[in-house]
Amino acid sequence: MWDWSGTKTPPPVKSRGDAAMEAQNQGSTPMRRDVRPVPIYRDARMFKTLPPTAPASAYPDPLAIPQPPPYAPQPYMPQPVVQPYAPQQPQPYAPQQPVAPQPYAPQPYMPQQPYAPQPYMPQPVAQPYAPQQPQPYAPQQTAAPQPYAPRPQPYPAQGMPAAPTGNPDTDRSLWEWQFSQMNLPNMELIEVNYVMLDANWLSELRKAFKRTRRDFLKYVGYHHVNELIAAGMDEEDIKLVKKGKAPENFNIHVRVPFDYGGTNSFSNLVLIQTHPYHNEIHRFIDMQTLIQPNLKPMKLFLPSPKGKVYTPGEVEISSGGTSRHDRSVYAGFLESTFEMIAQRSMMGR
Repeated sequence: MWDWSGTKTPPPVKSRGDAAMEAQNQGSTPMRRDVRPVPIYRDARMFKTLPPTAPASAYPDPLAIPQPPPYAPQPYMPQPVVQPYAPQQPQPYAPQQPVAPQPYAPQPYMPQQPYAPQPYMPQPVAQPYAPQQPQPYAPQQTAAPQPYAPRPQPYPAQGMPAAPTGNPDTDRSLWEWQFSQMNLPNMELIEVNYVMLDANWLSELRKAFKRTRRDFLKYVGYHHVNELIAAGMDEEDIKLVKKGKAPENFNIHVRVPFDYGGTNSFSNLVLIQTHPYHNEIHRFIDMQTLIQPNLKPMKLFLPSPKGKVYTPGEVEISSGGTSRHDRSVYAGFLESTFEMIAQRSMMGR
């Protein structure tokens, strides 16, 4: 810290060259070295005398350096002996002076303001009960009683039992009447029996149905064009059928299920509208299978649509088209050819 009292004088200002020369003479590297070659001396102890080119004060004379005096051992000075522990004598107890109690200075009593009672406000008196006058009774108009009309019972009119009894003749009459009540025109009711099939064979039949379904759609698309048009398909839908794809609201129905002896042959398949006809067929089948949900009935009555493409009315059967989009290798195939293709796609073919 600089002394501003004036007792110390500031150091003289040196030029950069003088400061570099002084730093070189003192053995330190200057901040800015001189470009001229300067000899470097490693250690002054290697030379008995300094070189003539060395600065006068570059290295001090090693002989002029004062050497420390030789070590002289000091005599042993024993440490003072530690005094033994001397316990302090207990001091007598000096009781403290009791504090003199201060006299009680009672506070002056400040009387409270007296309570001013509020005047009594009487409550309004309730009105006495006034009974209402009774109104004369007005009888309501009653509807004239209708004569009893019993609901028509379908079973007694045709001699039907109320539920399946196990008798083949009686049960068939029951399901024939139920079939007549549903919206399934141009169909006939067939009777099939349950067939016990191997689980592996039943699985293979269901897998082969995917290939047979595609081939059946191609066959129908090239050989039953008039029936497809009568079923409500347009030209775009028929193109899809020829590619093996079912249009919207159309599905392939298996006339006889595999559990009751059905196969993947074309005679057991039919292209039908999903709503309402295909749903109605399965609703009729569910009426019979849901009587005992865990058991399959030994006998089943099935609605069987007519033709390869189901239509509610009679349609003239065609043999295919001759337009540009009908020209394909499938256009000249017969039904037997398509069935042979489907049979080869089944297991073991």
